[in-house]
Amino acid sequence: MGVFDKVKGQAKELKGKVEGKVEDVQGKRKADDLLDDLGRFVFAERTNRPIADAETEITRIVGELQKLEESGVAILPA
Repeated sequence: MGVFDKVKGQAKELKGKVEGKVEDVQGKRKADDLLDDLGRFVFAERTNRPIADAETEITRIVGELQKLEESGVAILPA
């Protein structure tokens, strides 16, 4: 049983690492999508084609980005 327990422990450790990496990738992907959305609002504003309810959406997007950043997702380059 000792070998089986050791293998089982290693499998759990590997699973934890993989899940952590998946969460990192998902967080970065979510941040990229939010930044794309934010960029569209800024572009529309700067080209004199404002979008209705832009301020509300910008505030929501910035809030979501801040939450991601607080959870450890890098939003801006260091």
